[in-house]
Amino acid sequence: MRRTARSDQDDSPPGRAPHRGWRRLAVAALAPLLALSATTATAQGVWVTVPNLPTPRFGLASSAADCPEGLRGTCVYAAGGIASPEKFEAYSPSSGTWATLPVLKTPRDHAAATTAPCPNGVRGDCVYVLGGSVGAATSRVAEAYSTETNAWLSLTPLTEDRTRAAAATAPCPEGLRGTCVYVFGGTGTATAEAYNPATNRWASVASLPTTRSDHAGAAAPCPGDPNPRHLCVYAISGTNANPLSVDFYNPDNNQWGPAADIPTARTLGRAATAPCPDGMSNGCIYTVGGDEAPTTVEAYTPVTNAWVTLPSTPTGHTDHGVAAAPCPRDSKHHCVYAIGGLVRAEGPATSTVEAFAIERQSGRPRPRPEPTPAPTAPNGSRPDSAPAPRPNPDVKPQPDVKPQPDVKPWPKPEPKPEKPAPRPPADNHQTRPAPDAGLDPDLDPEFGLPGDDMEDAR
Repeated sequence: MRRTARSDQDDSPPGRAPHRGWRRLAVAALAPLLALSATTATAQGVWVTVPNLPTPRFGLASSAADCPEGLRGTCVYAAGGIASPEKFEAYSPSSGTWATLPVLKTPRDHAAATTAPCPNGVRGDCVYVLGGSVGAATSRVAEAYSTETNAWLSLTPLTEDRTRAAAATAPCPEGLRGTCVYVFGGTGTATAEAYNPATNRWASVASLPTTRSDHAGAAAPCPGDPNPRHLCVYAISGTNANPLSVDFYNPDNNQWGPAADIPTARTLGRAATAPCPDGMSNGCIYTVGGDEAPTTVEAYTPVTNAWVTLPSTPTGHTDHGVAAAPCPRDSKHHCVYAIGGLVRAEGPATSTVEAFAIERQSGRPRPRPEPTPAPTAPNGSRPDSAPAPRPNPDVKPQPDVKPQPDVKPWPKPEPKPEKPAPRPPADNHQTRPAPDAGLDPDLDPEFGLPGDDMEDAR
């Protein structure tokens, strides 16, 4: 059994830190997993409720990365926030539990977060928490949590103080190599900068077209580019001259340009990149909640440079966290998680966590995730389960692998074959894990992640 090593908050130790005894995992009481909302089932996906955030708060930062020891699979991380600026917690969809992890070295709220390779000398991926507010002061602190060592690493500070900024992970611009962490905008600034984990240094890049704060950020394929592995960085809505505007940064030319306006302006909305729902192609950016629209969910597909409206969240979320990871108890499906925040602009704070299970058919029927049966309540009742999807009589269900048109049907055996020929092995289409700007390693092969197209550059 894996265990979570206790951390003394050491700076950047290469390799795995020695264990200093058992760390108790503060696991939230399990709510009924995947209790389906009665009003949100559509062909595009469904919202489900997962165990509550152990510490209710808003102004938190979130991302997804490999779980630390003691949890399994890919985890959703929640860092800092108002009321509990030191808290750092992780949710494992595989086990359906939350765990309390080493606190932030610098407690703060309204920081930006993303996941990228750890600084040089430290294995695996790190959750980067950048800038934010320390009390009434704006910070340039940069820290990274190593999922391998269960410890926080102190990084070279940002080039300027930032709070209410956004962050994303994408290929480095010209002059740097490998994968970079981008942080852009924030209260009173339009500047942007890129951090290179290989050198532990920040470099200024092209500024946003206008000052922008309390906006959403994500990395996804560039607008209109058929190559899903060519990634751009997006700044979405927020407080700026045009709250409907969306700008994207292309590392290839170090320039920002306009993308299609978002249909619903929102401040303190949050975003994550995940596979698109059925009917849309390549990676999509999901924007969830915000002051003006706390239940609104919209998805942007770069290949068509267009937005679509998706089912609303059952609970309002603003000034919250959003991350993409495998669905609870179902690693074959992808979910976008809305984590805590405020129910509406004026409050109250919520510990509710909801996940949007993305419907992906890939040319054939695919079942929606069904709830895991919860323990019987004291009164003997059980939570409602999701209705089984209606089968399509014209299409036979197939295993969840890509069609292989070049493989001929296996011929019928001769009347008396000496030895039956083996059937061709199934193609599981496994993809290697990749570091994600908030995504899980079991991604559809057709959709690339920041780590996939940057491995050779390191």
